[in-house]
Amino acid sequence: MGRSFVEVSGCLEKAKGFLKVAKVSFEVGEFDACVCLCYHAVFWAAMALLVHVGVKKARWKHDELRQAFGLECVKRYKICPPDFGEWLGDLYHLRSEAVYKLERISAKKAERALRKTEVFVQRATEVCR
Repeated sequence: MGRSFVEVSGCLEKAKGFLKVAKVSFEVGEFDACVCLCYHAVFWAAMALLVHVGVKKARWKHDELRQAFGLECVKRYKICPPDFGEWLGDLYHLRSEAVYKLERISAKKAERALRKTEVFVQRATEVCR
């Protein structure tokens, strides 16, 4: 088992863990927490995909990861549709709203975030097999 496989697997496990708790947060009506966890799930899924194609960093800044994901996973290797790059950015901004604004995230926004996150994590899992 190579180091990259272990890194990819670890990233995917973190993504799945964040997704699992995002679902629980949604079910109990904690929509702010749900969208924060959705973002972290796609962040780790995107990192798994980047490691899978050979792009690694010891520590990613949010904007660097989004840019690298778009360039490598969407444009260069075409392993993800362009929507995924948009979703990563959208979820980042939604997470920022949830954390830094007084207004609470609506159930509708949280549900959309959760659906996108499920698709994103599933795709990352399939690609990285």
